[in-house]
Amino acid sequence: MRRPLIAAAAAAVAFSLMPATSVADDSAAARGVDITPPAVGSCHATTYGEAMAKSDPDPAVPCSDAHTGLTFKVVDLGTSPDWDDDALPRIVTNRCSDAWHEVLGDNPKVITRSAYTFFWFMPTKAQRDAGATWASCDASLWGGKNRLAPLPAGEDISLGSLPLPARVAKCRGGKRADYAYTVCSRQHSFKATISVRYPHKTYPGRRAAERFAKRACAKRVTTAYFAEDVWSKRAWQAGYRHAVCLPEVRG
Repeated sequence: MRRPLIAAAAAAVAFSLMPATSVADDSAAARGVDITPPAVGSCHATTYGEAMAKSDPDPAVPCSDAHTGLTFKVVDLGTSPDWDDDALPRIVTNRCSDAWHEVLGDNPKVITRSAYTFFWFMPTKAQRDAGATWASCDASLWGGKNRLAPLPAGEDISLGSLPLPARVAKCRGGKRADYAYTVCSRQHSFKATISVRYPHKTYPGRRAAERFAKRACAKRVTTAYFAEDVWSKRAWQAGYRHAVCLPEVRG
């Protein structure tokens, strides 16, 4: 099972407008197997269970209709990729993360206050057997425990300035919901409302980053809270320089 990246743990840079190409042999073509990757900018009515699967065989839906996924990157893996390679998830997510900033508006501080995440998909088995060599990445919004929330209508999911609207802002459920991430327009117990910039000039390391986040939030929050830190040197280099505090919402 592939693991999704939470919005607080996404990195990014550039947006590809061209899908990867794949080559099928004559026998595959004769069988009528379509190995064309999903188009960048296409929308999908994906359930949580489908998002956690290896492949998404369902056709795209109009972006004007209700949808929970938007393809923002297609990666060309070259000839004969090893689909069972344990390194493949890291390879694909790293290459898709280069498109993450731009599609969401290229502001790491704002991105970490949103409920956006992304999932990656490999071709179906029939497509892989027919010669497909691509992987795709879809943006989605957390919608609570084992749920996704609808994306905004259209193909543009770029974020504006803080504070974000509740339909895309990051919150977390309570204990009964396993503290799952959700958009703030749904029931929640914690809400991302505070960002604190790290004073460091270089990445301090994961333990030090975590300590800073906890201390920063403890100074600013009087209720129970979650503290999110900058999780890696790669994220730091991508521009993530803020700890995020999610205080408990009361009343």
